[in-house]
Amino acid sequence: MDRILPNDARGLVVLSVLACLLLASCQDRFDAEDKAFARAEQQQLAAEFKSQIAMLTTAEKQLPVPAAKPVKIPAGFSPPWNKAVAGTLFVGAKPARHSLEDLFARTLKHSKQIKVFSDLPLIRETGIREARGRFDTHAFVETFYSLTNEPVGSTLKTGGPSRFHEYQTSLEAGIKKKLITGADLKFSQWLARTTSNSVFFVPHRQATARLALMITQPLLKGAGVKYNRSFIRIAKIDSQVARSEFVRQAEAHLLEVNRAYWSLYLARALCVQKRKLVADTAALVDKLAKRTDIDTMQSQLKRARSALASRQAELVRAEMAVKNAEDRIKALINDPDLLPSGKVELVPTDMPSMAELKVDMKQAAAVALENRPEIRQAFMQFKAAMIRRDMAKNEVLPKLDLVLEAAISGLDNAGPITAAYDDQWRHPGFRIGLVFDYPVENNTAEARLLRRKLELRQQLSQLRTTVDTVLLEVKIAAREVVTRYHEMQARYQALRAAEEDVRILAKRWEPFAGADGRGTMGYLRLLIDAQERLAQAQQDLAASTASYNVALVNLQRAQGTLLSYQDLKITRTKDKDDLPVLNLEKKKKP
Repeated sequence: MDRILPNDARGLVVLSVLACLLLASCQDRFDAEDKAFARAEQQQLAAEFKSQIAMLTTAEKQLPVPAAKPVKIPAGFSPPWNKAVAGTLFVGAKPARHSLEDLFARTLKHSKQIKVFSDLPLIRETGIREARGRFDTHAFVETFYSLTNEPVGSTLKTGGPSRFHEYQTSLEAGIKKKLITGADLKFSQWLARTTSNSVFFVPHRQATARLALMITQPLLKGAGVKYNRSFIRIAKIDSQVARSEFVRQAEAHLLEVNRAYWSLYLARALCVQKRKLVADTAALVDKLAKRTDIDTMQSQLKRARSALASRQAELVRAEMAVKNAEDRIKALINDPDLLPSGKVELVPTDMPSMAELKVDMKQAAAVALENRPEIRQAFMQFKAAMIRRDMAKNEVLPKLDLVLEAAISGLDNAGPITAAYDDQWRHPGFRIGLVFDYPVENNTAEARLLRRKLELRQQLSQLRTTVDTVLLEVKIAAREVVTRYHEMQARYQALRAAEEDVRILAKRWEPFAGADGRGTMGYLRLLIDAQERLAQAQQDLAASTASYNVALVNLQRAQGTLLSYQDLKITRTKDKDDLPVLNLEKKKKP
């Protein structure tokens, strides 16, 4: 090796090897800096949360308290219709019993809407790799065969022939790459074989070779690690924003499934209540019909039959509402095995909770500010706007590039082309210089900088608006839980009063007592009205119970903890086409 390479050429080879090692090390250092950046983002986000928590005033922490102390619902109380709700309502139907947790699992596995949401982060992730492509290493090969045939206007060009003929075969191969500092690096080997009819071209056939390393490093515009890392930082932020959007949309979809589940419970409860009311009214009509020859007036019988017909019509509507609620759940879940036929009846196995949940407004707000995906989205978009503004500031600067080039070249008679390659190692050279370009008006870059500054101001306002909106949603959700519970207590009290009213009136209305029973017939109208009030009280309690359970889950969504509350986590797998897939799955218990 010492015989082939002189000392000065050896230094060039060492420089080339060091450049190649630099190419290999750029990516690892870049990944380490990205992790440090992510930790800094989390710290800054936590600091922002603390300042927002401090903004909660004493008035904002207050929760509604009923003016009158309601009757406490007994700990073991279960509405009388729950047992029937958990059974089969339709003749000939095959029950398909499912809990809310089971429906959530089916939603995560089959819901087309969840699949649409889950693809968004994966699509945005491709932008990270695309941004890294700016720093890819490119291997290139260029080869040409050319013939120059042109007239000669001066004998100095050929030394005699009237036309200049030159034949050349060339090959250039090497690697090029943009470094993280913004520098463009090119390392190439050029080989050529040339034949000319010019008498001044000596020797007549020549082989040439040139090995060169060229680095162009920006010093102002486009310079620095910070500027060049910005492209990948923005791509990563876009991916994180998309992931937060996936969480937000998934939580909203699960909330809809939860709402549909309790709507099904309510529809089935109303159907059970309507059937009970129709049966009680039909029994009353039968009693009146049997007394038509004794003491029943036709007006009283017609009134009772009218009430029965009206209640039967309401029952038809209630039964149809059950089917609509089932179809709503099926549309949200998209599981073909959930209701495979019209003869299958979806039966909920979870009964609504009637236990009181104590809500700490300040704690709920703190959890929401830390976990709500909307806040993380707004914060990351604000950070992206800051990065774009800093990039625009760099792009306003004039162009000033440092150019460094080191090369060795060789020339030999046109024998084997490798002869010139061997000769090149004895003749090193170099070039160093500056390239300056100053845009006098620079309208494009300055307009872009102004736009980035305005976008940054807009994103800051958006972040503050998002925080205020989240705090408002948490306050409303927390108050809704408390209000729904107090309402449920009041509905329970109304139900007990209505049941007692019907019991007393039914006991007093005894048409078979006495000789003619005409004295008690006046209770008929009161009894029918009392039955109506009891049915309404039952309906109100069922509705308030379902709404309370929806409010409990909505509070989890408002705090951004619905997925963790359901022990769900985001996992990454691949489908049959080897494409990445994001899934929401249950966490494995230790």
